[in-house]
Amino acid sequence: MQVLLAYGFDRAPEASEVAERLDRVAAHYRPLWRAPVARHGVAAGRTGLHLWDAVSSPWRWPSWQQAPDLAAATLYLPLGYERLVGRIAPERAALPLARALIDRPAGVLELTAPFVVASLAPDTGRLRLHTDGIGLGRLYELRFPGGWVWSNRPAAACRFAGIRARPDRDGWRMFAATGWFQGDRTPFTGVFTVPGGATVGYDPQGQGRTQSVIDALAAWAVGRGGDALAPDRVDEVADGLRELARSLGSMWSGRVLIGLSGGRDSRLCVAAALAAGLDLQLFTNGSEPGEAEVAEGLVAALPDDLARRVRHRVARPRPGGPAQAQGLALDAPILPNALGWHRSHEGLRAETYLPSPAPAGLDHPDFLTVSGAAGEIAHGFYYPPDYAELSQLPHVDRLDAFAERLCARILLKRGLSDAARAASTAEIRHRLDEAFRKGLDDARMLDHFYATERLRRWSSAADRIGTIVPLLAPEFVRAAFDLTPDQRRENALHRAVTARLLPQWRDRPYYQRPAGLVSPALAPRLGDAPDRDLITALVADRAGWADAFTPSVVNRAWARLLAGAGRPADERLLQRVIWRAVFADYLAEVNDEPPVHRTPRTPAPAPPPRQPAPQVTDPSSAGPTVRGRRFVARGLRRVARALDPAPSAR
Repeated sequence: MQVLLAYGFDRAPEASEVAERLDRVAAHYRPLWRAPVARHGVAAGRTGLHLWDAVSSPWRWPSWQQAPDLAAATLYLPLGYERLVGRIAPERAALPLARALIDRPAGVLELTAPFVVASLAPDTGRLRLHTDGIGLGRLYELRFPGGWVWSNRPAAACRFAGIRARPDRDGWRMFAATGWFQGDRTPFTGVFTVPGGATVGYDPQGQGRTQSVIDALAAWAVGRGGDALAPDRVDEVADGLRELARSLGSMWSGRVLIGLSGGRDSRLCVAAALAAGLDLQLFTNGSEPGEAEVAEGLVAALPDDLARRVRHRVARPRPGGPAQAQGLALDAPILPNALGWHRSHEGLRAETYLPSPAPAGLDHPDFLTVSGAAGEIAHGFYYPPDYAELSQLPHVDRLDAFAERLCARILLKRGLSDAARAASTAEIRHRLDEAFRKGLDDARMLDHFYATERLRRWSSAADRIGTIVPLLAPEFVRAAFDLTPDQRRENALHRAVTARLLPQWRDRPYYQRPAGLVSPALAPRLGDAPDRDLITALVADRAGWADAFTPSVVNRAWARLLAGAGRPADERLLQRVIWRAVFADYLAEVNDEPPVHRTPRTPAPAPPPRQPAPQVTDPSSAGPTVRGRRFVARGLRRVARALDPAPSAR
């Protein structure tokens, strides 16, 4: 629900001009807010800082705090703020934290993402915006005729700037390939992501816009070294996680919600929260067979004093219902749901959320939740089986090999346009080369890629205030980058720290997904959607998506889904096509333009099933009719390949 907006004009604007721009922002979000909202703000001639937030908040941390010499706006809950300002009550700590970051921007190395802290000095007009070291907290900037605007919501930046919002070509090409917007790209042309560890300033009496960056990952990943599993290191990580959980307890008085799967990351988060004395509401999604039983076994193993502080709820799919425990109803239309997701997340959510019901608006959450995101840094999320051999190759060959393995892992296998594949591949190579220049010259460059790309762009951990990511604690990240590949594969850091925090879970096994299990999000259902005639019209209108996809491959995938013969890969491809095309519907709303109109198109009837050819044991004994059919079939296949060559496998 929070909307942050800061600006710096090249010239002093009229007060009425600023008011008009702010009104445009508020008018767009007013229908989406589900609770009473107040705007806080301060203007200082050419600069200004404003924040829309819920009137009442369950957090003890104030999103807006103002003194005569400084105003501060905070997005998210800055976990570990005590490391910079001491044991100050969270109700009074926002301004001291802003001052500490102004004086020492490197303080971001001691805090846990996500957070964004913005401040404005009314007397001088000096504006400062700070992002967390990873860049998980959302902050975007837009240069427009006459000035700069920064916001945590791209549409707000466009509305304030008064420009027509348009889709970013390269951003959507990269999204088609990976499912997220790589590098500094966003769904909107001209709106760019502010990097992690950044201090963006605007000084109307000096240089105007400035930017400096603290490379937190380089500081955490390269500087220390040593055995990550040494007893003192394990104690350091365990103490750091426990300290952060206690800091969390100071900002919130209710139960903390944690999704307890059968895996490693959520288990470690729960252990830290219980060790810190927090009361927990655990939730387990039982969509995958066997996972709920592992989670229930963990809760059953707790001693009585800890069990009394835990409530546990398991959600399982209903017979005959959606594949996901909380999935979109099977009779619900797809395209309005995609538009609903874009309204609430402005194109930044992954298309994998399409089978889940979109939020009705922008809610201000009244609960606090802990996410296990970032734990993948400690278990080699992107490591290929032959990582040891690849690490021995010469520099250029090593980068090429890791880039090839990474592209094979994350790029959409079928249906990409050549331009989309090239844009994404170039960005992947750039990120790996960047890690190499920082000193990560082995497989750890893949962990760096995970942290700088997938985590901060694909993860939903920064979608809302009140989500805490303890595994981004500096102690955990430093130790994770010091692990050997074998220690990562064995989940050694997770096991050691979990056992230190909660000995009762020392030898409990992790959940293993059954081989060949299809993710519930990819279970084919689009071909049976109640608005499949509109989806057919969307697929036929190639102008909305063909720049990033191969139309012939998309058409064949859609035909298979309609015929009930679709595969998970077809479902994923069409999900991304729909996500991209419906973004145009959302832009029409952002730009106050008429809605996109589609005329339903009845799909062409599926061709009759092909009759099996006669079984012939000896090919030479086949009659002339069978041999003739084979000859014609081979000829048709050659013609098809010439007209529609399949994209090269990467």
